Amino acid sequence: MSRVLELEQVEVVYEQRGRAPVRAVAGASLRVEPGQIVALVGESGCGKSTLARAAVGLVPVRSGSVHFNGHDVQPLGKRARARELVGLQMVFQNPFSSLNPRRTVGAQLVDAMVAAGVRRRVGQREVGSLLDRVGLTPAAADSYPHRFSGGQRQRIAVARALAARPSVIVLDEPLSSLDASAQAQLANLLITLARTEQIGLLLISHDLAIVRYAADSVSVMYLGEIVEEGRAEAMWREPLHPYTQALIAAIPHADGRGEMPEALPGEVPDPARPPSGCRFHPRCPYRFERCDREVPPLLALSDGRTAACWLHDADRSATAPQLKIKRPAATEEKPCRTS
Repeated sequence: MSRVLELEQVEVVYEQRGRAPVRAVAGASLRVEPGQIVALVGESGCGKSTLARAAVGLVPVRSGSVHFNGHDVQPLGKRARARELVGLQMVFQNPFSSLNPRRTVGAQLVDAMVAAGVRRRVGQREVGSLLDRVGLTPAAADSYPHRFSGGQRQRIAVARALAARPSVIVLDEPLSSLDASAQAQLANLLITLARTEQIGLLLISHDLAIVRYAADSVSVMYLGEIVEEGRAEAMWREPLHPYTQALIAAIPHADGRGEMPEALPGEVPDPARPPSGCRFHPRCPYRFERCDREVPPLLALSDGRTAACWLHDADRSATAPQLKIKRPAATEEKPCRTS
């Protein structure tokens, strides 16, 4: 059986006394297979990080299911994670807060291997091998996290995840706090891990330029729901949901035209009081009457792509507007991956 992470109709609700429940994730599904990089994108507040934490059991699921290699992923408690789930790891957004400042890098990697049951006794050779896999020298094992740059600390966090010999790693905005050079280096590292070691990656990001560069497939999330899925390059060339179009249009392009990117109008609505019908309709330029009343399903379209938009429904009204495909400038090329 191939190891895989599967989320089916996951719903996560936060409740606080005296306030309306917040449905942060409202029935989202996705799948990560070995060697595949799946990106989950959307604006801040759309529920990406909550879904990532639900995927590894850091937040409880109200309904739906999360499975890793056929086993239920239960919320983490005081007990150690079940052995069959050790192959599911996570890398957090801020590596400085997720690493122990009082222990050396080598000691933390040893802790990870021992806790995961990979080895009972770990030597310097194993630690050095882990550091080498993420582009650091074995000498880094004797230093503390504060001695490293942000990009190096994130590599250490990846090494710690690799210590458990994972088959799937969930990465919550791992590149957002890094400069452009460090982002490119870490993105290349993640691509290498997926391709050469067949590790599945769920990459949470709001940066579509990085996603286009690194991901195989993309799921677009808006206000707790998946609104479009498909291959990364196909989605970039022909976005099928108005929200995906707006995200791509907001990316700055160095094309020499001197044009400003298009800002998405409005704000993400309060998830405790979501709009009726399509959740995106208050901000959608294609909105028509049906969008206000009915929730669009995630429709299966051509080439394995899906989109939750009434503009793609076969039975849509004749008065409904036509979706105008917005493509990037013809002079823009996809960036090449470097070693």
